[in-house]
This record gives sequence, structure tokens and C-alpha cells, in this order.
Amino acid sequence: MNTRIIKELIKVVTMTIILSFVIDKIVFHTLNWISDKVYTGQSIGKLNQFLQIKDSKEVLVFGNSRANHHIDVKILGKSAYNMGVDGTGIAYSSALLNTLEKGTKQLIIVHIDTKNFFDNSYDGSDIKGLKIKYNRNEKITSFLNSSGHISIIQSFYKSLNYNGKVIGIIKNFYKPNYDYKTYNGYDPLFVNESDEKARDFILKIEDDHNCERKYQVNEIAMDYLKKIKVISESSKKQYLFITSPIYNDKCKKDNDILKEIMKQQNLQYIDYTDFFKGNNNNQFWKDKTHMTQSGAEKFTNELLKQVQFASKTN
Repeated sequence: MNTRIIKELIKVVTMTIILSFVIDKIVFHTLNWISDKVYTGQSIGKLNQFLQIKDSKEVLVFGNSRANHHIDVKILGKSAYNMGVDGTGIAYSSALLNTLEKGTKQLIIVHIDTKNFFDNSYDGSDIKGLKIKYNRNEKITSFLNSSGHISIIQSFYKSLNYNGKVIGIIKNFYKPNYDYKTYNGYDPLFVNESDEKARDFILKIEDDHNCERKYQVNEIAMDYLKKIKVISESSKKQYLFITSPIYNDKCKKDNDILKEIMKQQNLQYIDYTDFFKGNNNNQFWKDKTHMTQSGAEKFTNELLKQVQFASKTN
């Protein structure tokens, strides 16, 4: 291959790279402009609303779907917001907790799920749900960089951080599905009358519990718990860690280990797993791990007692 052809190839490659950077920059800033105006939906809206109101609320709730659907924050007070997000874990919550102003007094309720702590497959990749704020929010960017879930390519081609989110963002940009100004983050679950028999059948099925297995703490989950502890110790906030109810927990070994971990870390923790034991009702349940609105209301009223006690001692 002669020198002239090589020079031409280098020129074409260089122009292609430059063009790709230009296109990426245009797409990135366009998506930023659109997403910043979206305040509904879990693609970006709930996160945008949280970042806007997070330091003005007296009570904040963090966690996965069992926080999102189980804690009716209007029962906890007028100044409360539920930042529970389906499909997330302790990594996602940790990053959001790091965005809070340390000097603001608040009660922070963090839902801890045993599946994070004893699931060998948990890798903290749920934190990638925040990549949409990568290079846009300093504190979230810092957490993402330390997580190991951001590639070098994403640092250069920033629009890649919107992958999987664009349709949801555009949909909520043009047609918001609720009034975010009245939204407190809590998403109740319901069971239609036609689905009650199927639900009741599922609840009757006996789960295959292996309580004899060794419950080994997931190191990644433990590391994020320690990060939350550091965050809590450097702020004026009061932290309450909880595990919400499930329909029927026949194995308590994991619960006992988690309680001991929280005790060793000197973190205030309440295990509500068996809250409905002895006084259960299928109407409280969507499935074995998620409560309906009626179950959530009953549970949140019990949680309110702890919140009121925390407020008195704060």
C-alpha cells in the first residue's frame, strides 16, 4: 500500500472520529435539554423531581420496589418523599444518599433487602440506572466512577449514557402521565377482582427454602452499606434502616445475620419481615413479596410510630 493511500485512509478515519464527536455532542445536549424538562416516569422524571426537592423534605425513603410500593409517605407527613425505584439495590440508593446536603436535618429511611446481602450474583450494576446524570451531576458522577460500571467510551461519547432511556424520556416529555407537583413518589399496587383467584393460588404455593445453606455476605453490598454509614456519620440526618414485610418467611437465618451486621455497624435497623405473621390477609398482597395499597397503608401506619419516636429523639 503506497504512502498516498495510507495518508488518505488516515484522513478519512480522522474526519470520521471528529464527525462522530460532533454528532455525539449535538445528540447529548439535545437529550439533556429534553430530559431536564421531564418530571414524570422512572426513566428520568422521578430522579429529576428528587434532585429538585431532596433537601426540602423532612422525610426521605430509599430502596427498591419494596420501598416504592410499601411505604405510603403521605401517612408519614406532608413533607415526605419516596425515592424507591423498582429493580434497584443498595448501590443505587448509596449514590443518591451522597447527593443530599449534609447540613440539612432529615429523617432518612433506607430499605435493606436481604437478597442484596446474600446474593452472590449481585454486582452493584443497578447504579447504572443513574448514568443518565453522568458528567452532569458531580456527586453522582463521582459514585459512578468509583463503581467500575462506567466504561472509558462513555466518558468520551456522552450520549451513550441515554441508551435504553430515550423512548421513556420522549414519551414523558410529550405526554406526562401524572401531575408531578402532587406526586410524592409512592406507587401503590392493586389487584383486580378478576386476578384475586390467581393471586390467592400463588400465595398458597410452598416455596423451596434451603435454610441449611451457608449465607455468605456479598462484599459489594457490604461495601455500599459501609459507604452509607460514612455518609450518615458526616451529616446531621437521622437514619433508619428497615426491611419491609413479606408474605411468609420460613427461613430466618438470613434475617438474623443481617440484624447482626447492622448491629456491628451501629446502624438503627428494624426487621419488619414478619409484621403480618398471625394477622395476615391475602388482600394485603399483590404477590409474596409485594403488598397492595391496603397492606402498605397498614404497614406504614406501624412505621409512623417509629418515625414519630425518631422525631422526638432527634
